Amino acid sequence: RDLVRSRGLGDVYKRQDLPNIPKTMSIPGEEYNDEKLLVAALRLDSHEAFIRIFRQYYSNLVLFAGQFIPDRLTCEDIVQNVYLKLWQERRQLEVHSSLRSFLTVQVQNQCLNHLRHNKVKARYQSELQVALLSLSPEEHIFYSELNDAFDSALSRMDPVLRETLLLSRDEKLKHSEIAGRLNVSVRTVENRISKAMKFLRNNLRDFKYLIPLFLLFQDSL
Repeated sequence: RDLVRSRGLGDVYKRQDLPNIPKTMSIPGEEYNDEKLLVAALRLDSHEAFIRIFRQYYSNLVLFAGQFIPDRLTCEDIVQNVYLKLWQERRQLEVHSSLRSFLTVQVQNQCLNHLRHNKVKARYQSELQVALLSLSPEEHIFYSELNDAFDSALSRMDPVLRETLLLSRDEKLKHSEIAGRLNVSVRTVENRISKAMKFLRNNLRDFKYLIPLFLLFQDSL
């Protein structure tokens, strides 16, 4: 799904009462490759800089928000609010770290505010949540990096394990349905998926906290 063209950039612009962005609009490339130039251009009211920042980070920030809040639409709303605030306060914008770190901190704060507001923070104080909250923004792994690493690990996985895992993840089949499809026992399916997950954990050590979230959110983003 194209997040920029479906539910994202257009919503931010509508809420800011700005003209919508044509799907075919071209954006200068070389001019905005440097983050400092992007920020400087944004402070001078550059819509092109804002669009480039949006397209570069939006989908990854939605996945990042999903580490705290298990609802995709709520995550999108939070990220949109961050971008809306970014545009509204663009002329006073001060970025002392990387732009990615700056946006990550904003999204994390919005997520925690959302949890506190809805009085459900305690519900998510699992080992995973505690581990994620203890990381600095630079230590959070973004979706595009995890996706590449995941595909690489998947290509090296035993074909039998890979087939079983993909039937579960992509086709959303129950273990009993996979067993029927492959003509094996349910126990065999369970063992294969367990081995596949162990293989992923061993080959994606830098991403160990995000593997379950990646498997959950990949199809919805």
